[in-house]
Amino acid sequence: MTPSRTASNECVRAAYEQFTELLAQGDGTFIEEGPAILQDAIETDGFFDGVETERAEDTYTRRLIHHEPDGPVIRFMEWPPEYALLPHEHHGRPCFEVLVDGQLFVADMEAEISADNEYELNVVESTVCNPSDAGIVDPRTGSDIHAVYSPVRTRSLHVYPDDNHYGIGYVPSDEPNDLYRKERFQLRE
Repeated sequence: MTPSRTASNECVRAAYEQFTELLAQGDGTFIEEGPAILQDAIETDGFFDGVETERAEDTYTRRLIHHEPDGPVIRFMEWPPEYALLPHEHHGRPCFEVLVDGQLFVADMEAEISADNEYELNVVESTVCNPSDAGIVDPRTGSDIHAVYSPVRTRSLHVYPDDNHYGIGYVPSDEPNDLYRKERFQLRE
């Protein structure tokens, strides 16, 4: 079910409309200009009116904030302390997040195939995001594969170009060989 335009407040809808316009110009414009719009938006009085996230206990949470058919999606996520999200990718599309509070460590990785559906993952770049910082995943300039670690309880807003209901993750191989298997998994609503 897709929420209606009235499901979010006016400030969120204004930012969403800007993301939609950027996306119409292409993934490059979306990822290059979108983070600054979100950073400014969260500083606007009223942006968080009615915008809440679920408390993360054992795993991260993802709450839909705004989405319209064939458009981008805004989600509010909370990460519990000392939580590590396994390496994953977003269908070759860019996405970005802005931290509301806490801290996230994002490791961009590249995969080298070792055997049938077994990959060696190597960190190519890492970023520490603090409140108001933007974290960007841009497959045009690097790998789509990334892992996330939250050393403390953290909340972040994420903007994706579309609303996929599954992801592609890399889980440790059954063999003790430091390799990963690529698997499709269902995303939490």
